Amino acid sequence: MKYGLFFSLALLFTPSSWATTLPFNLSIEGQEFSIQKSLELSDVSEGKTNIVFEFKNNSGNLYHFSLNYKALPSNRSYPTNLDITIKDTDKNKLAYLFFANNNVESLKRIGTFGLIVDIDGKPVDIKFSFDEQQTGNLDIAELGQERFVQDTLVSKFNFQMIRPVIVPFVNPELRSQTYQLDSHPYAVNYTLKTLDKGIVQFQHNLYQLDEETGNERLLERIYFNASNIETLREAMFAGKYFHPQDGAFKLVFYPALGQTEPPK
Repeated sequence: MKYGLFFSLALLFTPSSWATTLPFNLSIEGQEFSIQKSLELSDVSEGKTNIVFEFKNNSGNLYHFSLNYKALPSNRSYPTNLDITIKDTDKNKLAYLFFANNNVESLKRIGTFGLIVDIDGKPVDIKFSFDEQQTGNLDIAELGQERFVQDTLVSKFNFQMIRPVIVPFVNPELRSQTYQLDSHPYAVNYTLKTLDKGIVQFQHNLYQLDEETGNERLLERIYFNASNIETLREAMFAGKYFHPQDGAFKLVFYPALGQTEPPK
């Protein structure tokens, strides 16, 4: 009897029983898209770490979505990352996001993140919601000296721009800073936007500039929500937008060194 009880307890407290699996909602919304999915994601090596499906727009065009949650080498700053790729019917890449994190629970702390990408001339919002009822205590008034590091690479132009950014006020609810990519008709922008009391959305935007009018067209936005300063400093990502003429634009974001601490 004792052995049977011990065996039952051993099964109950095996590592697999400690695995974290969280539900989340995925939406793909745009003028030609309206996709809603309820999904689950597990910690690395715990089962539900790959999601692949096809979806169509309102005109019947086929697209491919893939997500792979995987471990990173021990010499990297974060232990895990999400690889997210969107392709068209011909398997051409439209967008890619490498979203580094500490574990699935850290995605719940962020609550909501995603990317908006230009598909056939129209913005499409691909949003991951792990906690839509999130509350927080972050105020953009506190972020006047918070430094971020933006890194933009465009292989076709043999171009790279790395610089620390302190995002200035536009109004009491918004901080924003834009840099043109030298003489090229593109610009990158950082925005901190108050969504609700205590919740701030960070946006990393890539714009194409009309050389005659100077008007901006959004090509890609990578965004995440933060409810406190620790969460704002925890995020790190590398996104790619695939321009039909000018190739891949790589947008890398990470907080300035010294503002983060490794996980305990």
